[in-house]
Amino acid sequence: MADEMTADFEKRYNGGPTIRAALGLPVGRSHVTVLFGPSGAGKTTVLRCLAGLERPERGRIRFARETWVDTDVGVMAPPQARGVGYLFQDYALFPHLTVAGNITYAIHDLDSRERRARLDEMIRLLRLEGLEDRRPAQLSGGQQQRVALARVLARRPRLLLLDEPLSALDAPTREQLRGELRALLRGQRMPTLCVTHDWVEALTLADQVSVMAGGRILQTGSPDSVFSRPANAEVAAIVGVETVIAGKVVGGQDGLAAFDVAGKQLWAVEASGKGEEFYLCIRAEDVILEIGAQPSSSARNHLAGRVTDVRPAGPVSRVAVDCGFALTALVTRQAAQDLDLKPGTPVTATVKASAIHLIPR
Repeated sequence: MADEMTADFEKRYNGGPTIRAALGLPVGRSHVTVLFGPSGAGKTTVLRCLAGLERPERGRIRFARETWVDTDVGVMAPPQARGVGYLFQDYALFPHLTVAGNITYAIHDLDSRERRARLDEMIRLLRLEGLEDRRPAQLSGGQQQRVALARVLARRPRLLLLDEPLSALDAPTREQLRGELRALLRGQRMPTLCVTHDWVEALTLADQVSVMAGGRILQTGSPDSVFSRPANAEVAAIVGVETVIAGKVVGGQDGLAAFDVAGKQLWAVEASGKGEEFYLCIRAEDVILEIGAQPSSSARNHLAGRVTDVRPAGPVSRVAVDCGFALTALVTRQAAQDLDLKPGTPVTATVKASAIHLIPR
């Protein structure tokens, strides 16, 4: 379509992996697609092929009515003809240039008046006032990130490619800049493809998420659909669904289905057909732990078990429970202390039927 960028290509490495990508982005308006997955999945290769820094062995890349790549007829548009802005993971700022110098380097072909106007615009947009004469070594990580983004946006690209844009920052700075980056991208009339392995970053930035692993895209959809309803067990593991267990439908009642899971019964929705086998996906934040066997919740699933492990993870603790199968819960560190959770503690794990996502096996 004329108002879309479409890409369907394959990049092979001798003695290495083959990267296959098929994706589409709207053109001419703000839209963020996050390419999400573990390190080594091939995400950066996709960006480099779109930018023209790598040559696919097979396939096509079209931007609106322009053909950037068509291996069948030997078309390979050079990087400078594509109008792409690429923010590298390490920002690639010139250490000997000032903030102003780094930004204007990208627009050196403009006349002096337009160059000055564009510089002033980027300084205001990225909130870099007062830093124009500093060099990269005199800037914080967050300031360096903003300078690198200003340099990319100064050329007014038609497509923005971001490679792990926040990964070089410390945790507090990342937390602060996620929202700022999202607001900035919403204000740009261009599509963005952003690579990350951070699920919080993906959920914060994305209008659409494409999950990638092993050199191929496994699922594409809205952040809610991908993270809450993964298409298969591999996607579930990548997006951080901590409990993925096999179960078989053994009955039903009141619009719910009963599953046999390792000899235990669990109730869930969205299933049909007795005897069908599913993966049951339970996110750790949807598991409530209580001491004793008298749960206070009216939820359908109450599982008696024992704690097998408690691991701090920032402000929360990740608690592993043996319920006849391995179940993971997230609780605040204060709650873990109040409940005196430690290996061997008997607990009841409560899970709402509506919180269990089913994936056909």
